Amino acid sequence: MVGCKDENTVEEKPEDTATSGTLTLGMGAKWGNEDFVVEQVYFDTYGNRIRVDKFMSYISEIHLVRADGSEVLLKDFYLADFENDVNLNYTVPSGNYVGLKLGLGVPAAYNKHEDPAQYPSSHPLSVAGSQGMFWYWNTGYIFTKFEGKIDTTGTPGAELLDSFLFHIGDDPYYRELSFTGLNLNVAPNSPASLQLNIFVDQILAPASGTSIDLATNAVTHTSELDVLATSFFDNYAAAIAVE
Repeated sequence: MVGCKDENTVEEKPEDTATSGTLTLGMGAKWGNEDFVVEQVYFDTYGNRIRVDKFMSYISEIHLVRADGSEVLLKDFYLADFENDVNLNYTVPSGNYVGLKLGLGVPAAYNKHEDPAQYPSSHPLSVAGSQGMFWYWNTGYIFTKFEGKIDTTGTPGAELLDSFLFHIGDDPYYRELSFTGLNLNVAPNSPASLQLNIFVDQILAPASGTSIDLATNAVTHTSELDVLATSFFDNYAAAIAVE
């Protein structure tokens, strides 16, 4: 795997420390208080009936953070498909961790300046591993795909005839997130866990930010200073919580 690190980053392997524990990092999606289900029909805050058929996203540079600011790299690049909940398992140095850092999308150093053909097919940045999350015409990765069908009449049982499609990428949309105030204790030879949840309903209707009415703003393939893409990705970043 390929990753980048700064002076505070410590990439530690199990053999680098005499004591280590295991960490399960869960990734899931929610709609309100319920588990989010791809291809299930939901009502949004505008009364539209929507069905999300695909929700995929790159998660990059996932680090645990110690109280002294040093970091342990868990994963450099991961392509999440929120059709299913995911549990990622790691062996990490024992100790107390106070934060989690990650990126949404692909960092600029890897987005347009590396050839996907250089990676093995199992790598999420490879041609095969990207699973269609790459624009050959735009020479960069699609950070997030969010697409499906919508019925703007709000009538239960009505056919969902219209489409919505958010394909968001390009360097200005990359977001670095930092979750602080954690008290994660990884004990030697013991399991620990963190859960990362994306609240899908809040992507469309955030507590603060710009709500998105799919009846009138339903399609973006991203362009420079694209207002809809910016609103979506800012809402997406704000809709993530770590427990």
